[in-house]
Amino acid sequence: MSQQDMHHKFSSFQLSLYVIAAAVLLVGLLSAGLIYRTAAEQEHRAGSYQIIDGHAYEVAPGDSKAYLRDMELYGGTSGILIANFNRWLGSLWHGKRLAYLLAIFSVVIAYICFSVARGQMHDQPESH
Repeated sequence: MSQQDMHHKFSSFQLSLYVIAAAVLLVGLLSAGLIYRTAAEQEHRAGSYQIIDGHAYEVAPGDSKAYLRDMELYGGTSGILIANFNRWLGSLWHGKRLAYLLAIFSVVIAYICFSVARGQMHDQPESH
């Protein structure tokens, strides 16, 4: 294989990485924007209601005193922490948080592809 063939091989590989990075960035950010724009505000599922001074306030199922007491009884403090972490992790896959996550992932993946493509430029043999 001659140096000129290797030069074309690296160039096509770099070009492919640049195209992939641009496509990931474009599709990811457009998708994130679309999800953000169409995402409804997070629906609150009330497990119960607490009435204070004549106003009813929603209490989420995971925030009720009975739930927290049962979680601490069965799982201890670590059970409560794990349940809260699990609820937070589950909330990332809905609504506006999903849009933020998708935007961040697309930027990171595109950056990695751009970095690998630029790194290939330094690894190319010099043509004489």
